[in-house]
Amino acid sequence: MKIPAWAMREESYEPDRDRDYFISRSLLRVMKVLFSFRHQARKTQWNHVSAVGALCFLIGWLILTVSAHGAAFLFCQLAFELLLLCLLDGRILRQLLGNALAAAAFSAFLVAPAIWLGNGGNVLLIPCKTFLTVAALGMLTEFLPWNQLTAAMRVFHLPQVVIFIFDTTLRYIVLLGEIAGEMLTALKLRSIGHNPHKGRALSGVLGVMFLRSREMSEEMYQAMVCRGYTGEYPATASWSLRRAEFCLLVIFLLFVLLYLRLEVMR
Repeated sequence: MKIPAWAMREESYEPDRDRDYFISRSLLRVMKVLFSFRHQARKTQWNHVSAVGALCFLIGWLILTVSAHGAAFLFCQLAFELLLLCLLDGRILRQLLGNALAAAAFSAFLVAPAIWLGNGGNVLLIPCKTFLTVAALGMLTEFLPWNQLTAAMRVFHLPQVVIFIFDTTLRYIVLLGEIAGEMLTALKLRSIGHNPHKGRALSGVLGVMFLRSREMSEEMYQAMVCRGYTGEYPATASWSLRRAEFCLLVIFLLFVLLYLRLEVMR
């Protein structure tokens, strides 16, 4: 068989240089979120602390933080939180402190005009309280996995629809994140040459994600109907006051006494 001349002709194709930062950054962001969720679901070092006891302690802690009117009690809470932060890994500590400081800076920006009105002392307490609350919530999610937290919400008699939406959202973030990671990887491998219309590629990924999420929601609904799901979340089993919960109770009572001494009896 004679090969045509055009098939034997040597071609030198050099694609134009182009930047695909939007693909790389999007892929890294998706992988970071998936790693965070998977790492948070595998936490086992604090299994001796029940989620119910931790949530009760957090609620009481936030009430004391919000109702404080002086800086002395907030500094005591800050010292306790810094002690707990020393138990975390350096990477997690940097991320948690970054989120808390960003929230405190944003709240300080919002209340900055009130400083010029002569309420500087009271206004500056708001960023401090924001830092303490965000840091406390971050430490709770670092110490306990999501499944234990969602299971403990039923004890507080939250509406079952809220628990269902919260639990389903966390699961779908992971599932859709995996699909988005695979699509971005395929898009990056197939991107050759210069593409002046990068928004079209991203819009295509978002469109496929929307269609896929719709298909998954329909499949989940059909699976729930086949399994006879009635929308009820059974409450967790009764828990007793163990050593860890007793320590949390003692610490909370100490902070209550400290609050009464610094805030009420001053």
